[in-house]
Amino acid sequence: MTSQPGSWKEKTSGRERVRMVVETLDEPTTINTIAEQAEVAWETANSEVKRLKTENKVRERDDGRYEPNPVQQFLDQILQLIEDHSKSELESQLQEYQEQVEDLSAEYGAPSAKELREQLTNDDVSAEEIREIRNVSETWAALELEIRHLKNALQLYDDLFQLSQSN
Repeated sequence: MTSQPGSWKEKTSGRERVRMVVETLDEPTTINTIAEQAEVAWETANSEVKRLKTENKVRERDDGRYEPNPVQQFLDQILQLIEDHSKSELESQLQEYQEQVEDLSAEYGAPSAKELREQLTNDDVSAEEIREIRNVSETWAALELEIRHLKNALQLYDDLFQLSQSN
């Protein structure tokens, strides 16, 4: 990976780039790959990944590869929702997403994204219908995830908001 003038290498530190790479990992990977993608020396990537591990942001697998810690990511997302939005805003967003899910369910005659996706195995489904079902089911699944996050944020809102104000 070669940097271009004005690239992220000029705008971010090596440690920042390592964190950015780790946060966007789709699959477990090695320090070598992280260093290469972040355009840093192996030592920089290794020390930053070890630091992230002590912060519980990443976890090391038995095979020596690293991946983002999904529990910590989930908690960070919930906290970010609470910090960035009022309870009323979260409730409104929840209502909007729930309405979208209900509309998709009514339009496609399926109770869930998973059941819609199962229609892909029908013999009479065209390539265009396959593309549409995949796109809709991915959108639907993303909405369901956001709904779960919003519900969790709302359940914790008062306690976390009170704790954050106690400082």
